[in-house]
Amino acid sequence: MAMAQTLLRSLGRQCLLRNQSVFLQKSLPSSSSAYTEMKEFWSKNRRLERPLSPHLSIYAKELTSGLSLIHRATGIAMAVGVTTISITLFALPGEFPTYIDFVKSLAVPAPIIIAAKYGLCFPVTYHYINGIRHLCWDWAMGFELGRVYKTGYFVVSLVACVCTGFVFGC
Repeated sequence: MAMAQTLLRSLGRQCLLRNQSVFLQKSLPSSSSAYTEMKEFWSKNRRLERPLSPHLSIYAKELTSGLSLIHRATGIAMAVGVTTISITLFALPGEFPTYIDFVKSLAVPAPIIIAAKYGLCFPVTYHYINGIRHLCWDWAMGFELGRVYKTGYFVVSLVACVCTGFVFGC
């Protein structure tokens, strides 16, 4: 067995040494050319006085990009939050009503409770309502610029109404 392994290794080495020139011929250009191209790119940007981060300085903040960012953030927050809370509740001893009674006994001030309710209501409500808007876009509806802004403002106002109604029990 050991002799067969030694034989295979030596044959493999000989094949690699014989074909080494083939590997070298097909290799990519050296990194020095990439370095010079990158250097030329940045010197051109400095000469033209272009900003390093155009999304921070050139483009105006728009409703559509803000709503898209919030949609992604609420999706990630809910995925992480629901997973964390589920695993935590599964791992904790006792039953759920025990922990609800414990939170009630803390006598948390009303502004903190209101903020917590908004914090729970907003991601779910916003992601759900804006998700319907995205589904309409998937069906190729509502792409006109005016309609995109109208539906964006509608989503923001509807989420504000729903969350306010939830928090204050209306």
